[in-house]
Amino acid sequence: MAGINIFPIVVVLFLLSNTFPMLEAIDEKALAECKKHFSIKYAHDAYNYIFHGQPISDKSCRAIVAVGKKCHDIFLNWTLGGSIGIRRSKALVRGKQLWNHCVLTTVAPTSFSY
Repeated sequence: MAGINIFPIVVVLFLLSNTFPMLEAIDEKALAECKKHFSIKYAHDAYNYIFHGQPISDKSCRAIVAVGKKCHDIFLNWTLGGSIGIRRSKALVRGKQLWNHCVLTTVAPTSFSY
């Protein structure tokens, strides 16, 4: 009796594990705390910036910076965990770009009053 060749199965599993990397575990308590201090409107604006390339308002940027980098990262990882068919690497890059853009917008506003 011939044995089962499991090599193709191992190869497929290996390829799938690299295609769908494990997301970081979400700290549910920290997520709940972050949600208390952040409006769904700002979350929607951030989502549209990251996943649809839409501009984000200065007001939304100020709100994102106000909750902090840790909450920004928690929200991004939580969103990635519930999304299907997105490129995680691209979303992480756009999330970092969003954070940097918002920090610069908050620290150096575009309008000055003398």
